[in-house]
Amino acid sequence: MVTSGVRHFSVALWLVAGLFGVACTRGTLPPSQQASEVRVNVVSTSSIIGDWARQVGGDGVGVVDLIPPGVDPHSFQPGARDIVSVADADLVLFVGLNLEGQWLRETITNVEAKGASHLAVGPLVEPMLASSEEERAPRAEAVLDPHFWMDPVRAKLAVLAIAEELAKVDPGHGDEYRDNAVAYSKKLDDLHQWINAELQDVPLSDRILVTSHDSLGYFSERYGFRVVGAIIPGISTERDPSASEMADLVDAIRLNDAKAIFVEAAVDDRMARRISEETGVPVVDGLRVGTLGPVDSDIGTYDGMMRRNVEIIVKALR
Repeated sequence: MVTSGVRHFSVALWLVAGLFGVACTRGTLPPSQQASEVRVNVVSTSSIIGDWARQVGGDGVGVVDLIPPGVDPHSFQPGARDIVSVADADLVLFVGLNLEGQWLRETITNVEAKGASHLAVGPLVEPMLASSEEERAPRAEAVLDPHFWMDPVRAKLAVLAIAEELAKVDPGHGDEYRDNAVAYSKKLDDLHQWINAELQDVPLSDRILVTSHDSLGYFSERYGFRVVGAIIPGISTERDPSASEMADLVDAIRLNDAKAIFVEAAVDDRMARRISEETGVPVVDGLRVGTLGPVDSDIGTYDGMMRRNVEIIVKALR
């Protein structure tokens, strides 16, 4: 049995220094996962990865998601309770590929989580180059797209990796984790087949996406879409587009006869509305990309989130 023990770290120093000023937290474990029942304490930076960990871990794994529903992961800052959760974790799961940014590196570096394992799942799923980088001159360090979960086929690789990591942390239940991962992988296969079936009514010529930021590259590659532009070019939402970038986007929308401007639920839509007024192309909001919806909602799981996203896209483009 794995026990997390008590992690000793200087919380007081962190609070006085004010290293993390925004105290956004995800709550505690549900009543069904009381401390006496939990073998492994997992902290996930992403509610999407957290959902996978719950599917694989079952009742014996307690999962705390640092980023609350509806909060942009690119701009999230952890608070004091999040630091405590990381310090008490047996396993910390994160995307990597610079999605979480400096805040995660500082949290892991400064919190003394003795004996905890850390797994970045993004580098394990054959990550692709961010589409905003494809037309730029070669650079010393390529920018990889962290939004791999928008492709259920790649999601399977992450799920299997999570099972193997849980088996390392809790080897006595390794077969259980692997069996759960295989069962959930079949559900992801069903999701992939369902998406293909739903998209049959959308001709390839109409599979054109304009998005809030560069976040649907994996989805587009898997299902034959073209992303012709983004309100905020790049994989992060932490900058404003320039006037020339806005003008280029207007031209791209008109040139490609785009039917919709898709806006994520966690991203400000003001610039999208301005582009819509200039082009006459409607804004379609409600996409979930960075986080799941509220717990116990129909978009509170990865499967539910992906199905809702596809329904929104198909309705707008059909």
